[in-house]
Amino acid sequence: MSFLITGGRSQTGLATARYLKDAGKDVVIGSRNGLVPDGYDSVKLDWDDPSTLKAPFANGHIYQGVYLVSPLGLGVVDICKNIIAFIDVAVKHGVSRFVLLSGSMVDKAGEYGVAKVHQYLEEKKLDHFGIREKNVIETDTPNAKIPMISVKDIGRFAAEALLKDKNDITEMKVLGPELVTFDQAAEILTRVLGRTITHQVVPPEKVVENYVSIPKLGWSKEFAQFVVMAGGAVDAGSEERLFGLPNTLVGKETFEQWAERFKSSFAPST
Repeated sequence: MSFLITGGRSQTGLATARYLKDAGKDVVIGSRNGLVPDGYDSVKLDWDDPSTLKAPFANGHIYQGVYLVSPLGLGVVDICKNIIAFIDVAVKHGVSRFVLLSGSMVDKAGEYGVAKVHQYLEEKKLDHFGIREKNVIETDTPNAKIPMISVKDIGRFAAEALLKDKNDITEMKVLGPELVTFDQAAEILTRVLGRTITHQVVPPEKVVENYVSIPKLGWSKEFAQFVVMAGGAVDAGSEERLFGLPNTLVGKETFEQWAERFKSSFAPST
């Protein structure tokens, strides 16, 4: 049996695929264009194109589990109706487990987005596990202390959830091992890279404007305002309060260790 990784070449998807492959499992990666790393089977799967939802099951693979990644791009507010339709197709083809990449700020009682996928998995009583990670995207949160977690740790947790005999706990918030402000992150990068890195605070209204102006995102002004509002909660300490709570998993890699590992990727352009 195989495991299906959706989200194409997403960083967490590839990290999960590597852990599964290292465990001796067959892995198929679903992507819009079929471009995947060497050593993996690929299949066309595009959340924006409902006609591709059955494609992963037309290649003879039988999947033990699926890693679900919702896109942040076009149609982010409504795209999850296609993810839910895909879940129905997968269940009909014998898939017994789903691991969903979500977010620590996602309200599972919400009326749109990945919240609807959370609700559907619970409603259908499917064996599932929600990984609620913390993205490092806020630039309007000068006071936020964030448990930044590396992609490598998220991939490890996702693979472990896919490989378990049964997930008795259906969701966990995944955190990094330390709380880091963006100013501290800039200081760490300055030290590791040997050149000055600064953190510039951008007014919330400017962040909204920036999000709306990015064509590939396709965000409405209302959705961008929602994202920035969530960032305001982070600035007020919502992420900091997650430390020590039940149903949390803590990664091993610190921000400085991550920076050291990817130092060469931060080489200045010439």
